[in-house]
Amino acid sequence: MPRPRTPLLDRRRIGAAALSIADEQGALTIPALARKLGVAPSALYHHVSGRDEIISLMREELALEAGSDDWDASQPWEQALEAWARSYLAAFASHPGAVPLLATAPLAEPFMHAMYEKVAALLLAAGFTTRQVMPLITAVESFVLGSALDLVAPPVMVSDVPRGTAPHLSAVLDDTPTDRRRAELAFDTGLRALLTGFRALLPR
Repeated sequence: MPRPRTPLLDRRRIGAAALSIADEQGALTIPALARKLGVAPSALYHHVSGRDEIISLMREELALEAGSDDWDASQPWEQALEAWARSYLAAFASHPGAVPLLATAPLAEPFMHAMYEKVAALLLAAGFTTRQVMPLITAVESFVLGSALDLVAPPVMVSDVPRGTAPHLSAVLDDTPTDRRRAELAFDTGLRALLTGFRALLPR
């Protein structure tokens, strides 16, 4: 039987298929990925060493899709950090099912190191200390990951509130959007609060 002119597998296809499965199932297994690609599980190991490398390919595909490193580090640090957070949110929000996988696997990829290098350089140039920088980056990432999940949550998360026993909560909910704007407003508010708090942490 002649070999196909176009290879059935390449690393880009594997990463894209793995992202698709994570979106659909909220999990990833080698057998499910092989079925998605129409190959035997053993064929995957000609291209990847195992699950960790597949997750790395998912990260790379996500970065390629969303351009999550496409922000201008020459801006003032607050504007640049906001742009990074928003680009990062856009990347994760497009594949929310992959968030638990991507958020818990070690970050060993050179392209991820390059992104963190860019953010670290930005914060150090702004005047933050070396001890402050990773906690600041982690705080932004944790907020972005939670916000990505919130964007695909139901528009109304708090419901059936009895007005008689929770009048203050009822009044707040009456003035809260009941569509996608709820999550967008929460992200905008939280990001503004983070940046304000970071500014207060700058050494004097």
